[in-house]
Amino acid sequence: MIKRLIFYILAIFILGFGIVLNTKAGLGVGSINTLPYALSRITPLSLGMATTLMYFVFVAGQTAIYRKIDAKVLLQIPFSYVMGVVIDFYDNLMDFRAETLPLSFLLLAAAIVCTAFGAYVTVTMDFIPNPADGMARAVGVAFHKEFGQGKLIFDCVMISVTAAVSLIFAHKIIGIGIGTVLSALFIGKLIQFYGRKFGGYMNGVVEKSRNNDNSKYRG
Repeated sequence: MIKRLIFYILAIFILGFGIVLNTKAGLGVGSINTLPYALSRITPLSLGMATTLMYFVFVAGQTAIYRKIDAKVLLQIPFSYVMGVVIDFYDNLMDFRAETLPLSFLLLAAAIVCTAFGAYVTVTMDFIPNPADGMARAVGVAFHKEFGQGKLIFDCVMISVTAAVSLIFAHKIIGIGIGTVLSALFIGKLIQFYGRKFGGYMNGVVEKSRNNDNSKYRG
């Protein structure tokens, strides 16, 4: 249980690092993060606070779609707050932006690697789901689609909303660019790669943790 929890917490920090590093590249952020990034640029909200508020909306959206109060969905509320704090920590720590195109692509590549790894471990450890993934799954349920198709619909909606909000309030597109496209193309593939590379070990950690918990419960 302890090892599983440590992996989960580390993954949250890695995921937050990847999200913030993506914004420093200046090439466009991942589709899920486009809206909080745009809001942080056109309102007094910090990137972390905007992310937390968006995640709260996702929790409410899941509850509305499922038409019931689910414990795993409600636990996403403290997760949202923690993720917002982590993102603001890194955003304040990394007070810079890429000045050259090669550096921008280098930062983007590192961000994609970290984001994919953080997402992979948080999902594999199976504690509290990321509100964005939970919302994507709920969208799939609402449209009677698989998770992958639900995520595609959700990503398209997020990008469309971001474009509309940024054009209305800033009169330009914010947060959407080649980095958005590359993130969509490679994060999923990297998650699959991590699954093949580390799946046996990570699944072993989870299984051992569950067996220990069951033993304590029986005892």
